[in-house]
Amino acid sequence: MKKYIWLPLLMMFFSQFAQAYPQFIAHGYPSCTNCHFNPMGNGPLTDYGRSVGADGISSGAFYPKSWNEEKVASLSGFLFRTPVQDHVRAQLNYRGLQMVSALGTSTQKSTWINMQASGQLVLKFLKDDRLTVVGEFGYNPPSSQAKSVGQQNKYVRSREHYVGYRISPEIGVYAGFMDKAYGLRVSEHIAFSRFMPEVTQNDQTHGVMVHGLWNGWEGAVHGFVGSLYQEKEFRQKGGSLQVERQLWNDHRVGGSFMYSKNDYVKLASYALHSRLSFNDGSALLFELGQTEKNSLGNKGDSVGRYGLLQTYSRPIRGLYFIGNIEYQKTDLSSSSSVVRWGPGIQYFPIQKLELRADLYNSRVFNSNASTIDRWMLLLQTHLWL
Repeated sequence: MKKYIWLPLLMMFFSQFAQAYPQFIAHGYPSCTNCHFNPMGNGPLTDYGRSVGADGISSGAFYPKSWNEEKVASLSGFLFRTPVQDHVRAQLNYRGLQMVSALGTSTQKSTWINMQASGQLVLKFLKDDRLTVVGEFGYNPPSSQAKSVGQQNKYVRSREHYVGYRISPEIGVYAGFMDKAYGLRVSEHIAFSRFMPEVTQNDQTHGVMVHGLWNGWEGAVHGFVGSLYQEKEFRQKGGSLQVERQLWNDHRVGGSFMYSKNDYVKLASYALHSRLSFNDGSALLFELGQTEKNSLGNKGDSVGRYGLLQTYSRPIRGLYFIGNIEYQKTDLSSSSSVVRWGPGIQYFPIQKLELRADLYNSRVFNSNASTIDRWMLLLQTHLWL
């Protein structure tokens, strides 16, 4: 039972970054292709994405009243201008976390964690930037789980590097080291919906992804050979499929499937998910999924289930109130399960700065023991230039 109690705490140490906030569907952006070079979200922002972040997402309260939206958007680019700025885009990122664990108990502990300090570089070629080369390198500490399965113990490393080519506005091909196409890429990497199917901050893979848009549909097929930075026997080889359908104005419903294996285990995951837009800036996210793990040694087989429900409401520009409810049952044959819930606040006071506070309660249910509660407070700072 201990693994259920401490899992949320341990994973929190390795909660890293995700700039693809799926709740932004409430701002009229159901597809990540509008604001990110990676069509599935995450990673460097396009010029348009930076502009949206400056004059549509962040608060305007701290700008001089004489500044119009065009002036604000003009300051959204990289800190330095280069002679080859038509072909080069760069970004610096820092994310830090103040974690207060065992909140309200005699063992309460406060820890500051540097989660990310990295640089991103994008090279753009051809008409309409149809060919892009994307890379990110910097301080990204690997998790204990990543170390245990053979991933190199490097704190300064590449998180992604790939080449993308848009055959047309509707079809693109991407090859390299990138996140798997699966599920909702919520910013909480500790979410059960990311941890159980193994699509967290250290689960990037080398492979080829084809992305498509057609008549209200969007999807991606991703074939991968695992992370080449891992030892060969640990590399998860397989593929994934993610499809979404747009309904009415800015609502999305869809599903994901992924299958992979290495020399020790087979993993199959499938999920239904939705992103619903309510009013300007408010959204509801939902994902329900299941994972099947089969050990090739005939030991440790399990079928697990997870659920995610998140609400976002925006009372004023730049400020979001968050409600989060999660469910996890790592083995359906077991009596143990975890429910995690809590409120949060996300604030973008000015462009290129995000502040966030989350309060989490994790409750473990086990028929053979008393119910156990754990409280945790997270204070997060994200700066990008």
